[in-house]
Amino acid sequence: MRQSRSKIGVALAVGILGALVAAAGPARAADTFAWAPADTEAVRRGREVANNFGLLNLVELTLEVDNVYSDANRAALAEVERRLADVPGVRHVFGPAGLLDIAVDGDGKPTARPLLLRGGGEVEGEEARTRVARRADALGWFLGGNGRFARVFVELGGGDVAAARPALSEALRASGLGLGPEVGADAFSARGLWPDPRARGARWLPAALTAAWVLFLVLAGFKARPLTGRLSPGGATGVVIAAMLGAAAPFIAVDVPNVRVTGFAAAFAAAAAVVLGLALERGRGPNRRRWNHFARPPFALFALALASVATLVAFVPQLRVGTHQWSEAPLLFVDVRADLEQPVVLHELQRLADVVRAQPGVAAAWSAADLFAAVETEGAPARRVPADVEDVRRVLFQARTDPAVALELTADHREALVVVRFQEGSAGIDARLALVDRLAAYERAELRGHVVSVDLRDPTLAPITNGVAKGLLASDTRERVARLCAAAGRPLTRNELVAVERVARQTATIPTADPARLAGELIADARTFVAGYPVRLHASEQEHLIAALVALPFDDTEAELRRVVTTAYGERLTERVLADTTSIWWRRLAAVRWRHTARLNLAAMLTAAELPTEGELADEVRGATLEGMGPAVGIPVAAATPRSLALDVAVTGGAANDAALSAAWLDGLRL
Repeated sequence: MRQSRSKIGVALAVGILGALVAAAGPARAADTFAWAPADTEAVRRGREVANNFGLLNLVELTLEVDNVYSDANRAALAEVERRLADVPGVRHVFGPAGLLDIAVDGDGKPTARPLLLRGGGEVEGEEARTRVARRADALGWFLGGNGRFARVFVELGGGDVAAARPALSEALRASGLGLGPEVGADAFSARGLWPDPRARGARWLPAALTAAWVLFLVLAGFKARPLTGRLSPGGATGVVIAAMLGAAAPFIAVDVPNVRVTGFAAAFAAAAAVVLGLALERGRGPNRRRWNHFARPPFALFALALASVATLVAFVPQLRVGTHQWSEAPLLFVDVRADLEQPVVLHELQRLADVVRAQPGVAAAWSAADLFAAVETEGAPARRVPADVEDVRRVLFQARTDPAVALELTADHREALVVVRFQEGSAGIDARLALVDRLAAYERAELRGHVVSVDLRDPTLAPITNGVAKGLLASDTRERVARLCAAAGRPLTRNELVAVERVARQTATIPTADPARLAGELIADARTFVAGYPVRLHASEQEHLIAALVALPFDDTEAELRRVVTTAYGERLTERVLADTTSIWWRRLAAVRWRHTARLNLAAMLTAAELPTEGELADEVRGATLEGMGPAVGIPVAAATPRSLALDVAVTGGAANDAALSAAWLDGLRL
């Protein structure tokens, strides 16, 4: 009879587990966002970002390459993308072959050339490496600075990598790309940018662990059964119900449908474990000599149970929950909605990316503003975000086909991403939730959510506004130089910080000049212009005009310049031509003075920070110093201020989903 009951119990346990697995079918159709609370900003914004940028089904393929900057491999990258695009199920491919190098001529006209494939030879390969190093977004998305790996992103219908893996591997091997010696049969590793936790079986893992733990408790309890007496049918039913309630409790109060389903799964798994334990123990038969020492549990057992409940209640306020359902996601996205053609908005985007780069667990961070760090403008001593909206618009239009820009900036330039790549290993996983919290705190306390754009070149600018703008420029320059040096592993000492702050204030407020050198540069430019001007002057008239131009002060007005030009040309120019000529002269003189001052400021900043004049860090510090000269400044203001530019920022991605789920889970446990 006991063996028959044991068999019935085992069959019942197996039946419960079978029903549990069968019930999993409808739940498997849920998407990745179904595991986080739907009413949170992270999930709502995450769905929108995934749709706007096409990230939901995007898979990152990492390829180990012997040297991605060699002639053969740079040429093979385009073939890689072409063959991957031909794989059934692949809708779109983003790869490094389409990266662009943009240059701006003296007239402000941008042109684009391929960033990687521009010629052959070892020298060209090293120059391509240098060009890529200037763009943090190109490195973050696609390439390793050491040339040992490349990344390609493919959009798969349904995101099923396993089904497409053989065809993807075959396409990569047939492309001619020189893969590294340690590459296995698959030729690549793949990770979804927004992976579904179900993909690694996490849906039923809590239920399985709960069932195993309950089974352990049941078996341990049956070992102590001589102290408690035989279980009646009612008692056995009570144990089953108690196990189900205990197993479901950590899940059922969480306001996330899929988590609650997991709680029901854990409850049924616990019931199956108890039934199985009862059946196995009953089949072994009781030890009748020690069966009824305590017909009822002693009072100490109830006291122990109450003590455990009281301890839980006491520690609930200090309880912390950290879920890692999306720990496979390699990236985090900070969504920024604003007018990305405004220079001051791009500066704030840079500032946000700099803050993120300095956080623990972050391997890299980048944004669309990094494109301008590689744009070389003719006559400019360093690279920077252009000061005028039209110049920004022209560069972004020229870069519209660049794959990095396509992944991080919408076509209407109204939404952009600051992308964060986590460090690999446990250090990166442990830092993810903390990073989401820090970014949320930055958004609340430090982000300039509304700014008014101020142009320091405007002669009608109020003195108080001018002073505030220049003070803001100086403080931002100091902070940015310090962050760049710290991120490069070269933190500034206290004395260097003081020197950097002095140069930053000088850069923002006082036009520095070497009078003798500046006069020579102005004379050279003036002679070039006069020699090519249609209306000729005698040699003596030319010298008088050039001397008068050089003598003009830094803050000269266009009216003062017009008097000088009128004196030189007199009635030989009509009013319209005189006005046009004066305007051209005024812009040329301002450009010469600005370049002269910029060179001195850049040299002073490198000296203050005790940095070498060559290298990636020197280039970044030069760019930060150049932006510290203005003229575009974003002054933070209240939300209702007229003409203010709004920046709507939200953290999205797998880590943000984890943070939202962790908060919901903590609320459920407290309940």
